[in-house]
Parts: sequence; C-alpha cells; structure tokens
Amino acid sequence: MKTIAIVSSVGGAGRTTLTAALAGLLAAREHVALAAECDPRNVLALHFGLRESAREGLVTHLAGGPGANDAWSRAALQSDDGVLVLPWGSLADGNASGDPRDDGDDDASALLDARPGWLRELLARVDLPAHTIALVDASTWPSAHARQAIEAADLVLGVLTPCATACATLPRLIAALVRAHKRSVFVANAVVPARQLHNDVVSLLRARLGAAMLPYLVHADTGVPAALAAGENFCLSAPSSQAAHDLHGIASWLSYWSTGASLDAPEELLAQHVARGSAP
Repeated sequence: MKTIAIVSSVGGAGRTTLTAALAGLLAAREHVALAAECDPRNVLALHFGLRESAREGLVTHLAGGPGANDAWSRAALQSDDGVLVLPWGSLADGNASGDPRDDGDDDASALLDARPGWLRELLARVDLPAHTIALVDASTWPSAHARQAIEAADLVLGVLTPCATACATLPRLIAALVRAHKRSVFVANAVVPARQLHNDVVSLLRARLGAAMLPYLVHADTGVPAALAAGENFCLSAPSSQAAHDLHGIASWLSYWSTGASLDAPEELLAQHVARGSAP
C-alpha cells in the first residue's frame, strides 16, 4: 500500500475536498482507494454521503478503552464509488455544542505526540491489496495530526492556495518535510485565472518549487461546494468542468507514481531552498 498525506499550512485550502475527489478518481482507475481522516474537524465522511459527523473512527482506537479495536473498524464505510473511508470520529460523547473544538482535540493531540508512529502502524494493519492507495486528510500544519500523517506517508501532497499567507508559511512546511526526509509535491488549488494576483502567485510558486510543483492546478469552481451540499461526487456531476479535468490530471499523476515509475525527485530542490533560506 502507498500512503499519501494531503497537507497544507493554511486552513481552508481544500484538503478534504481534494482527498475525497482524488480517492474517487483513483478508485475509477482500478486502485483500491482508502480515504483516512486525521483531522478533528471530522468532516471527511460528509464528502462521501454521510449525513452527520461520524461518532466512531480512528480517534476511538487512539483513545483506547473497551472495544476500541473493534470500534474503529466498525466506523469504516464504503462510498458509492467504491472508496473505503475511515473517519476520524469524536472523543466526546453527547457534545451538545457541535463545536469540533469541544471534541477532546487537546487530549487527542497529546496522545498523538506521545505516539509518533501510531497512524503508520495502524494503516499497516489494514488488510488491503498491494495496489491500494491510502489518502490521509490531515489537519492544518503544524499540528500533531499533520505530523502523524506526514510520518505515515510515502508521499506528501501539499495543497497551496494562491494567497500571501500560503506563500509566507510555505518555507517552514518545506523545511519540516526535508527534515522528515519525505518526498513532497505541491499543487495550487482554487485558482481564478482572471485574478492577476493568482497568476502572479502561481508563477512564483512554479519558479521557486520547480519539479516539486505539479504541472496541474485546480481551478476554482462553484460546482464543488454545490456538489457537497447535494451529496454528490463533483467529478461525476460535472465531468466536463475545468476543475474536474484538473483533478483527473492529478489523479493520473498519483496513479503513475504509485506504480514505482521513475519521476522527477523534488527532494534535492526543496533542500536547496531550505539551505539558501529562499521563500516563495
């Protein structure tokens, strides 16, 4: 099994949407696709048709206690497009506020920091074929959840938004990935070509990241949130849209990478950026 951590250094970058869309597209390419959530927002399963946030999930196993080993496997569900989904779940029972900050996240973060290889070891226990691709939707970096996902990953897919905050925080994320010796690639998401700032930022990112920046970018599309609201797969509901075309390109790249084919390795380039202290 190949594991891909989907991370970003800013919130609202579209990690969960990309995770769900890419998992469906990889399943359509005859991979066994596993979408795992390492994010206390606990919303990944909503992208696959669940009507309310999952109560049990990976965090149930993390917390331990009676029945924990069975609970996280019971929480798994299979989407209509064949994706196996492992939600995060909640540590708090009967949380009336519905606020994810009240779901015992501090406790989970402490447990994750105490067990740095927990997610990698847990995913290794999932009995799936060798051609399985696991996509891990991680919370915003830096966080204990994101560190778990990165440690478990064979590849890190960094999601960038064309904004100043993403550019300012990117060098620290790159430095962390280099220290972790993780192969990493990046993709720009929610790009509006009509905005000059977006074009300028994307051009700068491509110049700075070189081979680590995938040749694809994902255009902003109002159909993406509309599909989520309707409980639909965006790429199936709007197959001819530019954003669906963009996502197909990324899925094809990931599928090809998973075969072990030789591709440009960006690790040396990233290390050079860190050594020079350059910042996109």
